[in-house]
Amino acid sequence: MAVLRFLKDLEDHPFKADASRDPREENAYYRLQRMVGFAEAFDNIPLHPACELLRTLLRVGDPYHAKIDIRSITAVSASKGKLVAELDSLPETMSFDKSYPPNYGPFDEDQTARLREAILQEFNPSTTRDREIFDITDVTWSHERIAANCGASRRFSLWRRLAGRGGWYTVWLHARITPVHLDEDVFADLLSSWRIVRVSRSRTLERSLWDMRQAWPDGPCPLDYAPAWQPDHSETWILPLPHRVPASLREILIRVHAAIDRAGIEDVLRSISEARCLKTIGAAQGQNDLPLDHT
Repeated sequence: MAVLRFLKDLEDHPFKADASRDPREENAYYRLQRMVGFAEAFDNIPLHPACELLRTLLRVGDPYHAKIDIRSITAVSASKGKLVAELDSLPETMSFDKSYPPNYGPFDEDQTARLREAILQEFNPSTTRDREIFDITDVTWSHERIAANCGASRRFSLWRRLAGRGGWYTVWLHARITPVHLDEDVFADLLSSWRIVRVSRSRTLERSLWDMRQAWPDGPCPLDYAPAWQPDHSETWILPLPHRVPASLREILIRVHAAIDRAGIEDVLRSISEARCLKTIGAAQGQNDLPLDHT
């Protein structure tokens, strides 16, 4: 009865898409990384089976050095406290030198040299300031490459955009690249059994949530639950796919999943699958990397 009561509440007060998400400021890798972090911090007993899988999903490879085309970088890790997932979404203007007004390009050689110097002075100063090495996270299942940044996002975006225009030479950056991989077996297990979604949910669900969790420990589960003092509280939820549930619950759970699809709620595992397909049929921007022998 506790399970049916919760699923009835969920049908009456369905999940909505997370209204706080801005896709320009957070890419799919950071959403996945955040969900893995939630799973690692999850301390309910017994541990939800999807949490066990999430905790081992990501594998960080050994860093290596290469020269890379600036156009292969798709995102920066922070810009004055915010992520910037889509560099091309940034406006093509900034004042990179206080003695000059904002510039729109195209730049001549002197302007480009000033732009580059301004980036090196602020962009991840632990490496670029002295050695001109850019720290890059390479998301191996997509064409995402994320550059560590301390506040020069717009200037970097302009430099990258200028490098993609006709008549410009290739801009090569010395990069220290850290690859991030998926554990293929874990990903297959997750994809075949669960959905992981970021949603806004009603406070009403709290009245039946914990009774359901005690009766069905491997059922629907918020990874980052907090009491919802305001309506449309945002949380990350694990939901079993219909074939994993008892036959008596299958029909209602099919309706719950259909409502999630109609609401346009992002399924993070599905997003990864789509990114892998795009990588297979597409191509990264720019020239191929040039390996460096660097210790």
